[in-house]
Amino acid sequence: METTARSEWEAPEFDEIGCAPEVTMYVARKED
Repeated sequence: METTARSEWEAPEFDEIGCAPEVTMYVARKED
């Protein structure tokens, strides 16, 4: 199933989306 999901998203884009929550919190903390 993971392979299918990866096929839908591009390698770089998928990686970004996967870290979206963690990155969002990190960015919010940095901006704060």
